[in-house]
Amino acid sequence: MRYGFGVSLTKTAGVVNDLIALESVDSTNLELARRLAQGSLPNFSLVVASEQTAGMGRLGRSWVSEPGTSISASLYLKSPHTAELSWATLIAATAIRSAIAELVTDEVLVKWPNDVLVNEKKISGILAQIQPDGSLILGFGINLKAQAGAPETATALDLLGVEADFDSVLHAVVRNLRIRWAIFEQDPMVAITKARGELVQHSATLGRSVRAELPGGGEVYGIAHDIDREGRLVIHTPEPVVVSAADVWHLRN
Repeated sequence: MRYGFGVSLTKTAGVVNDLIALESVDSTNLELARRLAQGSLPNFSLVVASEQTAGMGRLGRSWVSEPGTSISASLYLKSPHTAELSWATLIAATAIRSAIAELVTDEVLVKWPNDVLVNEKKISGILAQIQPDGSLILGFGINLKAQAGAPETATALDLLGVEADFDSVLHAVVRNLRIRWAIFEQDPMVAITKARGELVQHSATLGRSVRAELPGGGEVYGIAHDIDREGRLVIHTPEPVVVSAADVWHLRN
């Protein structure tokens, strides 16, 4: 298969069940949802684009990418283990962290719940959306090259001295995801235990002073202490407070 702007995706095509490659799209998550509404797709189908003009991040933020500077992709995942699908974002974070760690010499860490950082700067983000039928659209982005106007809190592979091609990076991520998802399909508790262990080992958040902005508008200040068996962040305030969804800011200790 050839990618829209001329890049081969042969490696990636070998680890997904269907590959939809677009030069430009408003949002890979929206495009995958539209295609699902038009008819069924195989489990582990992937939509990928070189440019995303109206992408969505967490809490309604925009997620826009300039042509050729980043990977924007969305995976279709369907599983009978619907009760454990809340772990999909964290499992994806461990997969992306592992893939990027294969490419860079710097330490790669996960910022709970959905960012991957190198040198305290964001190189990847994840957005999982449960669909009405219980399936999941898992969107992720990876910065390949520095973008004009990118925030100082962002980094990219080229800024880290890595000139990996589009297909190789995407293949490494999807391959790592597929391995973890196969374990999840066979035994979600084994997959969750493995993911939790990786998260604790490679966390940018645990042990840090944090401010957690809750979806309802409240805030929690304290020390990020643990990630529990349900994937929630445990913050000592000094009493333990469990946070299942929040925008977490790392504070100076």
